[in-house]
Amino acid sequence: MPTGNDKTIGAVETAFEILSALGEVEPTGLSDLASVVDIPTSTTYIHLNTLVEQGFVVKEAGQYRRSFRFLEVGGSVRQQLSFARLLRNKVEELSNTTGEIVGAGIEENGKRVILYRSTGEKAAADEIPIGNHTEMHWTSLGKAILAYLPEDRRKHIVERHGLPEGTSETLTTFTDLERELGRVRQQGYAIDDEEHLRGIRGVAVPILDGDKNVIASIGITGPRDRFTPGYMAELLNILQYSKNEIEVRNQYYEYSSIDG
Repeated sequence: MPTGNDKTIGAVETAFEILSALGEVEPTGLSDLASVVDIPTSTTYIHLNTLVEQGFVVKEAGQYRRSFRFLEVGGSVRQQLSFARLLRNKVEELSNTTGEIVGAGIEENGKRVILYRSTGEKAAADEIPIGNHTEMHWTSLGKAILAYLPEDRRKHIVERHGLPEGTSETLTTFTDLERELGRVRQQGYAIDDEEHLRGIRGVAVPILDGDKNVIASIGITGPRDRFTPGYMAELLNILQYSKNEIEVRNQYYEYSSIDG
């Protein structure tokens, strides 16, 4: 999304607009996609043909879809994080242990991004993909990170993205959000009480580096009927133990890297 502060290339913006729209309607034909993005069919075709040639879009039987090159790129970016393997292993372990949906996220460009996600045997499969971006204040993963960011960074995120409503339970004023984030810092964990999706609750804890900067969060989500206060307290104990383990191991790797 252009910020208005820097010069941008219109053709590149158009290509990404087409890709974004394609993600909503794929697979789709040329005319239908051109109608969605409100760009002339000839222009849409040129951009799509370029993306096909570069391997980022696939054309099959006259229908276009994004290619798995994006999975390759995203996976490569994720692996650059020094703590990625720690998070992946812990997400899988907790999913197997609790039987619930476990996820790990980071903040990027003011959004919560899912790095890893695993669905346990008790949980119903959902359609939230790896790499999903959403509002920081909607989820426990996002709030667990947001609470530990510097105040000026939090203000910048809200100024840039606003506080849109996910459900009627979403916090939509900066005052209410700051009050909630203060509680998160005091308690050491964040709760999502149907603020993103109706009927879904979640609990998450921040992951801090050796300098006490927040680098990620890990949390567990599930249906409101099962995620009672007592059950969520049990899950929180598991998460806090996992948080400590990840942080200790990550600091060990950080120091080993410096010494080496």
